[in-house]
Amino acid sequence: MTDRQKSSKPPRVDPRVFHELTADSRGLLRSALSLQALSAVLSLLPYVGLWLIADEALGSGRTEPIVFGVLLIAASAVAALLLRLSAYALSHRADLRVQRSVRNRVASHLARLPLGWFTAGSGGRTLETLQGDVEELHAAVAHGRMEVVAAVVTPSIAVGWLVTVDWRLTLLVILPSTVVHFQQRHLLSGAGERQRGVMVALSSLVDAITQLVRDLPTLRVVRRGDGAGTMVAASDRFRAAQTSAYVRENRRTVRNGALVDPVTTMALVLGAGGAMVAAGWLSAPDLLPFALVAVAVSSPLQDIATARAGMRTAHLAAERIGRLLDTPALPEPELDRHPAGRDVVLRDVTFGYQPDEPVLHQVSLELRPGTITALVGPSGSGKSTVAALLARFYDTDEGQVLIGGVDVREMTTSTLYRHMGFVLQDAQLIRTSLRDNIRLAKPDATDSEVIAAAKAARIHDRIEALPQGYDAIAGQDATLSGGERQRIAIARVLLADPDVLVLDEATAGIDPETEAEVQSALAVLAEGRTVLVIAHRPATVTEVDQIVVLDQGRVAQIGRHEELIAVAGVYRQMWNAYRSKEHVA
Repeated sequence: MTDRQKSSKPPRVDPRVFHELTADSRGLLRSALSLQALSAVLSLLPYVGLWLIADEALGSGRTEPIVFGVLLIAASAVAALLLRLSAYALSHRADLRVQRSVRNRVASHLARLPLGWFTAGSGGRTLETLQGDVEELHAAVAHGRMEVVAAVVTPSIAVGWLVTVDWRLTLLVILPSTVVHFQQRHLLSGAGERQRGVMVALSSLVDAITQLVRDLPTLRVVRRGDGAGTMVAASDRFRAAQTSAYVRENRRTVRNGALVDPVTTMALVLGAGGAMVAAGWLSAPDLLPFALVAVAVSSPLQDIATARAGMRTAHLAAERIGRLLDTPALPEPELDRHPAGRDVVLRDVTFGYQPDEPVLHQVSLELRPGTITALVGPSGSGKSTVAALLARFYDTDEGQVLIGGVDVREMTTSTLYRHMGFVLQDAQLIRTSLRDNIRLAKPDATDSEVIAAAKAARIHDRIEALPQGYDAIAGQDATLSGGERQRIAIARVLLADPDVLVLDEATAGIDPETEAEVQSALAVLAEGRTVLVIAHRPATVTEVDQIVVLDQGRVAQIGRHEELIAVAGVYRQMWNAYRSKEHVA
């Protein structure tokens, strides 16, 4: 993601983002919460039944109240269980709907983002959002609110009942819960920020590990042993963030748990209640309700703490999903215009990945129909940026990119890519058959058209040699070399038959024999098309129609190889440096 798409500081946890993401399931959730509340009320009736039975057994000994108590216990227990199961069935149904809706929204939004966003290292974050963050919503949707409702309704009804029996002992029962409640509110007040700090530190640690793995071969070759320093420092920061966020919180949680532990609660009830019975302030049968339901008053506070922690995590996940959905999408024109030719023009183009830091300055060039133009220049001169703007991976800050006289911003994405094809250095295949990999550019292509494209790309014989042929699954039944993947990509573009072709020196990094085959396939591909080649080796573009030399984001020279080599300038310096390197090799 570019700095344009990053905010300087993430917003505070905002529950409204979570509520907006779960809006489609609000009706199901309300029904589930209503059933859960009713189940919580009914779950106390078995204790009332036990009290009636004990009261009659210790008193008159009549059987009718005892029978009624048994029936009340059985009926209310079964009803409470059925209602609870129904409530959780609805909440999980709502959760599935939320996950499907959010994933669809994210996927739909990703389809409208600039392609440059995906090339800026956003793949891991996108995968984390589609999998981890969406799954984090489960705790709040399917469980969190349900547990909070039960943990609030059950003690409330229980306290209401106990007050009618003896208000003094009731106050004593709820005192530990009240103390713990206010301590937890204080504890959770900054938990969101602390957890965000842990996530930031974890992200830095993952980045450091990734960098170490990438750099390790180089570090070993040059015999550097300190490559893990950055990772160790990031690990220390992560451990410190964890300690700050969780250790003190866990200590308080343990102390609070001891206050509302069932053993503590029962000891308090039986000790104080027994003293009140001995003093004649309370009858023995009236002590029974406290012994039965006092735990139901104190224990749910632990459930509330757990549920709130899960909901806090879900709100943070919703925040990350919301930030992804807020990433600016690529504007689509209201009216789709189609190119009137194959010429490509960049007119006074200025562009920067970060505001006020342009990497291209007033770049103007023309690619004539049916010609091959090569972009050359030192590393960082802006070659790949020009290609990215031509493909509308980004939009220009100033100036225009035109194909066939039409600004690329006035074409829909589908129209633009019908007229433009790409063959990049690292050709990628998706995990499907080789036939479907070629057919990606034209889903309705016949088998004959696929085979014809593969033959033109010099890859047909290799595919036919596989046991499954064109049905072989890329990466599973067929492990292809870099050059073979390039030729699959060339066949794909041949099938699409675009007017404009962008080549990011597709033969770089492959062996000479394979390079000859790829060059042959590229020659077929380039026929009659307007071609832009991103050249990293001057020797590969000596025969092109036009060479555009970029230097520090500006057009330094334009001409053919013979013309540019004859005058002092950036191109001749690059050519001499390249020849010297080849001579030494």
